[in-house]
Amino acid sequence: MPSTSSSPRTARPPRSAPRPPAPDPGPGPGPGPIPAPGASPAEGPGGSGSSRRIAWNFAALSAAEVACRALSVVVTLALAQRLGRAGYGRVEFAFNVVFWLVLLVREGLDVIATREIARHPRLIRPLVNHILAIRGCLAAALLTGLVVVGSVCFSEPTERRILVLYGLLLLTTAIGLDFVYRGLERMGLVAVSLLIRTAIYAVGVGLWVIDPSRIVWVPICLVGGELVGIALVWACYVRSYGLPRPTLRATRALRTIIRKGRPVYLIQISQAVIGSADLLVVGVLSQWADVGLYGAPHRIVTAALTFGIIFRQVVFPMLARTWRGAAAEGREALDGMVRVLMLVLLPMAVGATVLAEPLIALLLGPDYRGAGVLLAVGAWRIPLLTLAFLYQTALIALNREAAGVRMLLGAAVVIGPLTAALRLQFDLVGASASVVVVGLLLTACGYRRLWVEGRAPAWHHHLGAPLLASAAMVPACLLLARWHVLAAVLGGASAYLLVLGLLRALPVSEFRTLLRPE
Repeated sequence: MPSTSSSPRTARPPRSAPRPPAPDPGPGPGPGPIPAPGASPAEGPGGSGSSRRIAWNFAALSAAEVACRALSVVVTLALAQRLGRAGYGRVEFAFNVVFWLVLLVREGLDVIATREIARHPRLIRPLVNHILAIRGCLAAALLTGLVVVGSVCFSEPTERRILVLYGLLLLTTAIGLDFVYRGLERMGLVAVSLLIRTAIYAVGVGLWVIDPSRIVWVPICLVGGELVGIALVWACYVRSYGLPRPTLRATRALRTIIRKGRPVYLIQISQAVIGSADLLVVGVLSQWADVGLYGAPHRIVTAALTFGIIFRQVVFPMLARTWRGAAAEGREALDGMVRVLMLVLLPMAVGATVLAEPLIALLLGPDYRGAGVLLAVGAWRIPLLTLAFLYQTALIALNREAAGVRMLLGAAVVIGPLTAALRLQFDLVGASASVVVVGLLLTACGYRRLWVEGRAPAWHHHLGAPLLASAAMVPACLLLARWHVLAAVLGGASAYLLVLGLLRALPVSEFRTLLRPE
């Protein structure tokens, strides 16, 4: 890919000077890529500065998400035990309904804004003004509809209150500004904000949700944590750029958001539908106790999927800046990313399958007997959906988002009926298997689309070493599980790393490949 040092560039003020206003900036490509704040002019997208930035951003977000996911899992386990299967089923179902609506407000718009800010930082203020206005209108309309539908569909006042309180997440999402700092690759601020949100939620649940009678405090604590974390990001933004002025006034920036955002919006919403439709179908076709039984392992799998989301968020700005590069260079960079993911996610799925029953018994107790097989099947959506959605992210970064819209829309349309049919035929296990089937098909279709673009990774390099190491891990897990499941987890991980070392395929070398694609 061409280095930014070899491209003509516009003059920039010193970093200490305030950014000049940029009224009505055009969306088209400028005279050359603009380096992110903090990069030296001689550092191109593939230079050492870019590698250090990716390493720092991934480390910051990963550390924050490890802590957040650990707290979230602890909160999930506490809620599952304190509320019982029926109570937990209520909050999990309501959260997933609102989660879909939150994605209507956030996804697509955030991705496009992040991409444009990564390429053209001068667009920050006009993009923020338009994004806040669009999301505010969407959130108000969706919250109104949610209140009306909830009052009609739910007969119990507690269920209606839970749904409406979760619905307040639409308003907190509408005012979020995380996309600005993702585009600028300042992930440290985003990481601190995530930690604050999760910590407040966890402390609130720990203090106030002590039995099923306090169930309405679950969404209250979640919304409160979101407000505090978002306030931190707002304080930083206002100090640097001033107060936003939301507007829907027609400008070139707004037309760019609408024109480029439609296919990305459909892609992001389709991904959310694919990942959570099974729980909603189970909620419609099952009793609350069965929803709780299905929802607990579903939440554990969703927590693991979060690391794939972090990975995509971290590498997306780099991919967005290098979309003009040669196909071979882009293919090599994507190849390194896929190798890293498979080295981490394949053993995770194998280990969860082998140790599903003792893990559920340890984490959730006897009330959730039977959820082990759901975890064993659902764990395979972790590598499949992560890889499929990474392929879609690569297409978005390449300005080929329209190529993936049809396959994702088709999967989103099919997932509901397929889950319902398999749920009725094979009970809860069938519902979990439906997502695995769709994930496998999406991975194959995404790979084929990248192959057409000349950027498909070499798939046989991704599977050989982790599959061999995972096969060696299985006997260690089964043997040590006779003593304790934690010993099986540690022993299996040790066996996996040992075999990777013998094969000379340890993740350290793969991370070097990722950070130095050239």
